[in-house]
Amino acid sequence: MKKLLGVLLVLVVAAIGYWLVAPRQPMISDAAKSFDGFAAALIDEQAIPGLAIAVVKDRKIVHMRGYGFADLRSRRPMTPDTPMNIASISKPILGIVLLQLRDKGRLDLDADINRFLPFRVDHPQAKGRPITLRQLATHTSGIADYYDTADYQPGADSPTPLTMYLRSLLSPAGARYDAGAHYLDAQPGTAREYSNLGAGVAGAVAERAGGAPLAALARDNIFAPLGMANSSWLLADYPAGKLATRYEVYQCLPYTGLCASTGEPKRNYLIGKIFRPAHADRRVEPYPQFGNPNYPDGGVNASARDLTLLAQSLLADGKAGDGRLLSPAAFDEMLKLQLPPDIDDRQRFFWRDRDGMTGHAGSDDGVYTSFYFDRAKGDAIIVLMNRTPDLETENAMARLFARIKTDLLRR
Repeated sequence: MKKLLGVLLVLVVAAIGYWLVAPRQPMISDAAKSFDGFAAALIDEQAIPGLAIAVVKDRKIVHMRGYGFADLRSRRPMTPDTPMNIASISKPILGIVLLQLRDKGRLDLDADINRFLPFRVDHPQAKGRPITLRQLATHTSGIADYYDTADYQPGADSPTPLTMYLRSLLSPAGARYDAGAHYLDAQPGTAREYSNLGAGVAGAVAERAGGAPLAALARDNIFAPLGMANSSWLLADYPAGKLATRYEVYQCLPYTGLCASTGEPKRNYLIGKIFRPAHADRRVEPYPQFGNPNYPDGGVNASARDLTLLAQSLLADGKAGDGRLLSPAAFDEMLKLQLPPDIDDRQRFFWRDRDGMTGHAGSDDGVYTSFYFDRAKGDAIIVLMNRTPDLETENAMARLFARIKTDLLRR
């Protein structure tokens, strides 16, 4: 027993000694007097390759700037005009497309979605309840969340048709149906659980009702009218080197060779929280651009400036040039609370409330994004990062929002 205690004591002393001598990343962002100084320090502290930020106050742009790099190898700077994948911010853009189709009389938000699909989606626990677009847009359809990065197509749009992908998972005849594993044990409309797969189904409905690919529907009816010149659902629309490179960050313990990334969340968190490796002990590796067969859930690429145009439209009741994105009724539908409070008291039509604002966040391999607005005050905040988030990066995003509200929005 004494020998074991002696070994443990040696290990504890060694660990403390290592903690004392190992290089650590200086944390200076909180002491920064200016917002630009804060953002520049934060990207170094959290190994964020690049950051684009846009801020609207009282419906006017008060800040629009990039920090760091869109591509580290070429030293291409991140700018407000650098497009990158915005992940799940794509979902409320899909929601606008759906409501535009309703305005044209092509969709009913409360009708059975099987009216619009080339295959049937039959929830095993439905007990006669249909799945509707409203449920898909509020994550109450009973379709479980699912995505697998192994399905992504590196460097190109996915060659797998959307309906084929969805059928494989949701139809009993599908190769990946797995005895209905992609449905929740809850009737449609009775419980909220975030679902990327459900968003894919909503996108398939939009394409069938709209008679065109989702990329074309969004381009012609949202991006072009708003002047969002760097926005598209298609990787093929961007020449090589146009999009911000997506990155994974590895934190390493000096002298040991022990590293961890977001793929090992517990080890990654412990290394970052306890040892806080210095810049020299963090490795950044690029991802390719990805094409997702379930692209409605997060396939849009856009710049911070483009998203600011969308935010300003939302703050102006959907104004788009001389017209509107949506009818007044559809605009109100999009932004009203959709669910009974006992199910969820923050869910709108793909948008969701958070910390007094309405919007959406997004994350995927190599990207972390936020888009939030406050219609009453006329404010909006857009933040785009080209790295995979972890708990420390999520904290950095929260700190960015807090500093933006203090320094730029004067809240």
